[in-house]
Amino acid sequence: MSEYAVVNPVTGETVKTYPTICGKDLEAAIARADKAHQDWAGSTTVEERSALLRRIGELHLEQRERLGEIIVREMGKPIGQATAEVDFSAAIYEFYAGNAAKLLADEPIELLGEEGSAFVRRSSLGVLPRSRREPARK
Repeated sequence: MSEYAVVNPVTGETVKTYPTICGKDLEAAIARADKAHQDWAGSTTVEERSALLRRIGELHLEQRERLGEIIVREMGKPIGQATAEVDFSAAIYEFYAGNAAKLLADEPIELLGEEGSAFVRRSSLGVLPRSRREPARK
């Protein structure tokens, strides 16, 4: 089995290696993630999920320097750019946390002279499995 290496692009140093996942293990991981999503999505409210997103953003800011140092090692960015990336990520989490209810609200569709009603419902699709046409890695 081959390994995937995280390499510091500035120094060329291998930071860490990881085994490459095989097709069977990948399929099992996708199935576990999909089940976890289905269970979680069916048992939590938008407000609960928003609170979790907000907390993730807060954790990014609390761990700003440590996360910035990881970005420096793995991507070779200067520390200022790396910590700015952490701040930007935290802002994205905050945006979605603060706007989740509005973004996920049903959107009525105006019907042209027809009786009845219709709407667009936005809901999580869950894990998107890799294409069935793509062969599994061995």
